[in-house]
Amino acid sequence: MRAALELFMKKGYAATSVREIVDAAGLTKPVLYYYFGSKEGIYFELMREPFERLGDILDQATRQEGGFCEKIIRIFDLIFALFTERIGEARLMYSIYYGPPQGAPFIDFEAYHRKIREVILHLIKEGVARGEVNAANDRECLDWMWVLIGALNVILEEQLCQAPPTMNGEGLSRIVSLVIRGMGGMNHEKRDCPDDHA
Repeated sequence: MRAALELFMKKGYAATSVREIVDAAGLTKPVLYYYFGSKEGIYFELMREPFERLGDILDQATRQEGGFCEKIIRIFDLIFALFTERIGEARLMYSIYYGPPQGAPFIDFEAYHRKIREVILHLIKEGVARGEVNAANDRECLDWMWVLIGALNVILEEQLCQAPPTMNGEGLSRIVSLVIRGMGGMNHEKRDCPDDHA
């Protein structure tokens, strides 16, 4: 899988042959076919585990305890950690999603983005109901969702573009705390996002 990932990132999915994968891995074609069935099977397996973990993070996000700020920072911390831990798979996904067609099998990446939006919007509306977020209507809730997701996306994409990256998980938490302060998501006691939150 590591050999396939490196080749997919270097040459593109379509331009990488099964022969190149097995040669790079020091294996034979029958071994690849036994474990993965095909080049498509390797690609799906490379994408499966990170996206399953992302799904688990999102499923647990609405059930976690704590205030609005704490919940948002926790979910963003987990997404950031997953992204940086699986940066190779993230690079491959971005190249397929944003780049020219590579003939890779279809994965509904947009479904995961929709799920992130749904979860963040749910947490914002929950924060409004608890008096932790200032939003006059659903439109403002939606706008705050885009502000938060924008902050997350900028930091994630910076991990892909800068060598070495200038931001890390602590920087993401500081930026998100600042946004939430603007949302009214911090009470006077600073219970959820203390000033010294890293």
